[in-house]
Amino acid sequence: MEARSKLIAVVVVIVAVAASATAVLMVFNKSADLVNSEFRVIVTGSMDGEPRTEYEIETIPVNSLVAVHKLKGDAVEDVKVGDVIGFYSPSLNGNIYHRVISIDPGSRTFTTKGDANTTMEYVGFDEANGIVVNVNHPAGEVVAFVKANILYLVIIVVLFFVMVSAVSSLIRLWKE
Repeated sequence: MEARSKLIAVVVVIVAVAASATAVLMVFNKSADLVNSEFRVIVTGSMDGEPRTEYEIETIPVNSLVAVHKLKGDAVEDVKVGDVIGFYSPSLNGNIYHRVISIDPGSRTFTTKGDANTTMEYVGFDEANGIVVNVNHPAGEVVAFVKANILYLVIIVVLFFVMVSAVSSLIRLWKE
């Protein structure tokens, strides 16, 4: 019986590793560059506008998980109209992710706008710090739920382990 349990455990681990690798490759568009990438949850509705099918990244609903490749050096030269870039906002003390609607190579600036916004921002090439490469709304909802309910989840996990320990103790006592 012990050999069978070990075999099942090995199969479960192999399946989990394969599923995780597949998810990472899907999220990073087949480029699992974890050193130059990060995940962010979008918390505002500025990018939740009308879908635009001509762009690779259409819209980004609130609570979406986005994969962001960091922009360094000349990488900003690869940004094109329609891409969603990140830039730091001192007033929000965090990053904003908006769509590039025009590029001025002479002044080295991007004109950006949230899909649901009416105003534009002008972002210098050196201020752009990332480009959104993928959006996963369901995963973002899970992350947002966990962040909002972390205390409840910790309590549930602790209670689960207490119950497993109690049942295990009762089974041992029953067998004795």
